[in-house]
Amino acid sequence: MLLTIAHVFAYAIIQTFGFTLFTLALQRLGHLQRLYRLKAFLFLVMVNAAGTMTFGEAAWGRTSTPVAAGLFLIGMAFFLAAHFYLGWKKLRR
Repeated sequence: MLLTIAHVFAYAIIQTFGFTLFTLALQRLGHLQRLYRLKAFLFLVMVNAAGTMTFGEAAWGRTSTPVAAGLFLIGMAFFLAAHFYLGWKKLRR
């Protein structure tokens, strides 16, 4: 039981980190004003808890681990692209 709860929180933390990278990139580009990291984390905890209760921990773990990795990788790629774009824009001035 405690291990299941720990897995749900771990998946949510990893997914929130990827989401945070994506929103930080949008904020640096000037397209986003406020970041709601806590709301995103609580939403992802609820989604992961609902998935675990619906499908079971093993099935949900097989499904949500690639999703967490995908969110992290997409967030990291978008953050790096925004970083390089802003650096290039600064060099052109």
